[in-house]
Amino acid sequence: MDEQSAEEAARAHASSVVAGDIGATVRGMTPEGLAKAMQIGNTSWIYFGYELTPKGQDGDDYLFDMDYKTDLGLLSMRYRFRCMEGEWKVVDTERIGDAAGP
Repeated sequence: MDEQSAEEAARAHASSVVAGDIGATVRGMTPEGLAKAMQIGNTSWIYFGYELTPKGQDGDDYLFDMDYKTDLGLLSMRYRFRCMEGEWKVVDTERIGDAAGP
């Protein structure tokens, strides 16, 4: 597995978030990654689009910054993707800043 396939997974994940496809979004996350995302608490926002920026590799993980355009302004997230049993999954999510508040 390489960065290109990790980036494809990151784009698919972001597209599912923007489309409001909760099932696809959750399937693309580990239980720990989902729990971390739930702590961020942005489930009521309306998403209009995203910009993805690859941030490199950390061990076996690939990091991607995602700037979501939402009804409340910009939401900036950092995702950590890891290949698990042949599938790329979000294993960690971090809110790294936005215009909508802390």
